Amino acid sequence: MYMRRFATIRCDRLWRLVLAVQLVAVLSLVSNAAANPRIVPLRTSASFSTQYAENRWSVPIKSTDGRTVYVLSLVPELDVGNHITELELVLRRSNARNNAPNLLDPTGIWHGLQACDFPGRDLAQGIQKTAFGEKRTIHLNRLELVVRIAVLKVTVSPISAGDYQIDALDLQIEVDNFGP
Repeated sequence: MYMRRFATIRCDRLWRLVLAVQLVAVLSLVSNAAANPRIVPLRTSASFSTQYAENRWSVPIKSTDGRTVYVLSLVPELDVGNHITELELVLRRSNARNNAPNLLDPTGIWHGLQACDFPGRDLAQGIQKTAFGEKRTIHLNRLELVVRIAVLKVTVSPISAGDYQIDALDLQIEVDNFGP
């Protein structure tokens, strides 16, 4: 009799554990879906010119229910001489601060040039010879998004030995959800 009761208690605890694990899994999926809403696919052109450098390019990315959930922008990096030596395509949540991490950057430990970076010295070789080529694709698994970038036109000018200023950059950008 004691063994039967003990087995029943162990079985009850096992079922509670199984149900708790399943509940956590379901809640995780629901919260992940809420954290990463589906977006209205975006297809846009981004243009930068030193003639209009004070006019920063940015575009909102909206969810299917009409809320702005992300902001995509081109952010210049200046050298000590105030030359724009690099442009970075930046994706941030709509409520994020300007110094928040770029969601296009990989997670974890990483360094070096990324597909969202457009340094003058890399672009000086010509669009086809850049480290990432003319067309770049960034898969954001954690956000369930894919970003496609095509470099359409670039103009750079030398500012020192081996370094270049970006005078103009034109991009075609698409942001879409994974899957259907």
